[in-house]
Amino acid sequence: MRPDMIASQPIWLAGMLMVSLAILGAISAELVARRLIPQHVRQEHNDVASAIFTVIGTTYAVLLAFVAMLAFDGFNKAQAVTDLEASLAQNVYQLVSGLNGPEMESMRNDISAYAHAVATAEWPVQARGGTVEEEQPSLVSLTQTALHLRPDNIADGNLHALLLADLTRLANARRERLLAGRTPIPGILWFVLVTGGGITVAFGSFLGAPSLRMHMAMSALLATSGALVLLVIVALSNPFRGDIRVSAEPFERVLAHMGS
Repeated sequence: MRPDMIASQPIWLAGMLMVSLAILGAISAELVARRLIPQHVRQEHNDVASAIFTVIGTTYAVLLAFVAMLAFDGFNKAQAVTDLEASLAQNVYQLVSGLNGPEMESMRNDISAYAHAVATAEWPVQARGGTVEEEQPSLVSLTQTALHLRPDNIADGNLHALLLADLTRLANARRERLLAGRTPIPGILWFVLVTGGGITVAFGSFLGAPSLRMHMAMSALLATSGALVLLVIVALSNPFRGDIRVSAEPFERVLAHMGS
């Protein structure tokens, strides 16, 4: 099962699925180990196995923490660039409103259409994991109009310079947002995370605990803790998908401001 398939499910369902599979794997590994390796053999090697298990567990914990921070950082960047893009769209609208000329009405309509397209058309596409075109017609039209403006006084010239600067920043913020939705955690990291988690839980079966029930309970809890961290990574590594995602609220606020 691919991480994007898990991210498309409700968070509670994905959590139950991942935890259930982890617990089932942990219990199965312990039962198989009990059948293949006699209890007294495992107890005789507890000291060596415990030392190796500590190293394996620490290594996997460090890897989990690294990938979790990577996913969290990517999510925060996606949120920040979304807020910046919406803020720049509002700045452009205000700057256009301060200029004079027959083109101002069409420019206001273009920036309003851009914010509306992002909130109502592009956001659902990103929520489904689809690809959004980098060039947006309304933004391209607005930029072309702004480039051809020739202010006839100093005040309009200053506003025009600010408008061009904010349009450039808006285009850059748009590209960063689209990039944030197209750069998930590499597949090799998912492979290492899942495989490493399985090895860590399975290696615990080499330890010889007197009570089978106690050992299965400990293995199940170990597997559950790893699965929950993986769930967080899956949720945060897709910033525009799932129950935990960056919302279009900044653009909705901008649209409300433009409408008023």
